[in-house]
Amino acid sequence: MTSPVTDTKTIPDLLAGKGVRLTAPRRAVLDVLVAQAAPLAVAEIHAKLGNRRINLVSVYRTMRLLSQLGLVRLADESKGTQRFELSEAFTGHHHHLVCEQCGLVEDLEGCWLGVNMLDALNRRVRRARQFRVTSHDLKLFGLCQRCGSA
Repeated sequence: MTSPVTDTKTIPDLLAGKGVRLTAPRRAVLDVLVAQAAPLAVAEIHAKLGNRRINLVSVYRTMRLLSQLGLVRLADESKGTQRFELSEAFTGHHHHLVCEQCGLVEDLEGCWLGVNMLDALNRRVRRARQFRVTSHDLKLFGLCQRCGSA
């Protein structure tokens, strides 16, 4: 596991290193993602931009570009909605809780799978399928506090 880049001010440097300008709309989208503790849908990002004059299409294009550059990642795709977050280079390795009713996605801090469990899983998969596991992404599905108490 790599340690997260704690200083998101390095994002402009990363973009410049890839030959990409940090435009005002891109900066605004990144500011929203940095401020959030949970993955967001593109429409949610757009809504959080407030009265900044950035259209929804620009947000979609920005998210596609940032995904291609590896700065953001698709955290979940449930209930017909894709939710994005900063890549693990910025957030650290973690998993997600996904509400089956409302689609809310919450971060589950850190990796809840121990090294012994991952090693055992890798050995079993390797024997059964001749496949070597190099990473993993765990999502736990259920009901969030709001939907579970309804």
